[in-house]
Amino acid sequence: MTKIKICGITTPEDALFSCSAGADALGFNFSRKSPRYIQPDLAREIIRLLPPFVATAGIFVEQEPEEINEICRRCNLDAAQLHSDRYTVEKTLAVSGTRIIRAFRTSPDFSTDIVRNYSDTTGITSFLFDAYRKGQPGGTGERIEQETAKRIVKETEDLGHVILAGGLNPDNVADAIMTIRPYAVDTASGVEKSPGIKDHQKIMAFIAAVHKADRSLE
Repeated sequence: MTKIKICGITTPEDALFSCSAGADALGFNFSRKSPRYIQPDLAREIIRLLPPFVATAGIFVEQEPEEINEICRRCNLDAAQLHSDRYTVEKTLAVSGTRIIRAFRTSPDFSTDIVRNYSDTTGITSFLFDAYRKGQPGGTGERIEQETAKRIVKETEDLGHVILAGGLNPDNVADAIMTIRPYAVDTASGVEKSPGIKDHQKIMAFIAAVHKADRSLE
């Protein structure tokens, strides 16, 4: 079954609704430049309300490893999602005490050699692929070109868990799953009314589309 992550959570209501609708994981964006930014103390309070067996991930762009470690500890996050070229192998290894998801922005000429290097040198087994837009580290709302996504998944599937992001919404996520077969799908803008504010009907439709695609592949 394809895992589902609802990212860019900013309110308790959206977090709890996502869980009740069937989300496997929630994402909290700690990049101060993002319209979905959430303060760590608020994220901590929301996470305390979550039911068991729902995973949580923190999205980091400009923070150094020491701050990432502190936020992960304070908020009791299950994973740190690293979304910037600043996170070299050395800095990635300095993030400790939590699982790491390394995110990459992909264009048609994206080389998976860098992914394999991270896997070989850090032991990371979870990778997220988002669409590339100049000047934006993620959350572009744009979809990865399908042939590019298929190639990336094929070339990295032996490394662990592939998470597909980039412009996924209730209308296209089923096709993405059936064509690309990722371990998990990640959406933020695709289930929103406005940045950081979720549309509950879209969340339900997104999760229903994922489950329908999974059934068709059985």
